[in-house]
Amino acid sequence: MIANLISERLLLTLWVGSLLAIGYLAVPMAFATLGDVTLAGDYAGKLFSAVNLLGLGCGIVLLLSKFIAHGKQTITLWRFWVLLLMVLLTLVFSCYLQPEIAEIKQLTSQGDDAILERFDLFHVISRNLYMVLSLLGIVLVISSDEVEA
Repeated sequence: MIANLISERLLLTLWVGSLLAIGYLAVPMAFATLGDVTLAGDYAGKLFSAVNLLGLGCGIVLLLSKFIAHGKQTITLWRFWVLLLMVLLTLVFSCYLQPEIAEIKQLTSQGDDAILERFDLFHVISRNLYMVLSLLGIVLVISSDEVEA
């Protein structure tokens, strides 16, 4: 049981730490130092893709370990639902928002105002969902597992 808790805490810390490091440190630094917005945006997209893959891997392992440890009781645990929400948000980023932003970015060279507004909208949605994902992760990292018992 102790090993299960330790491995869960390590995976959560890896996932959430990467979310925070990439989203709130590496990407802003890329835009601040690279000078070229297009280059920084491409770099940010690659970093976010890597974080999403890491998050999906960690999230799936964490969800499976919940089922192994708690069986059918898993669905009564609030931490399970937060983890599931985090995995679903990560899937939304990976499968919908990032590809959509990349596609719109290809069209922004046309200078069409509607395309630029759509890019801004998706960017704002992504930023807000990323903040929610980060906050949910922080809640899981700092919360106690004893509440589940």
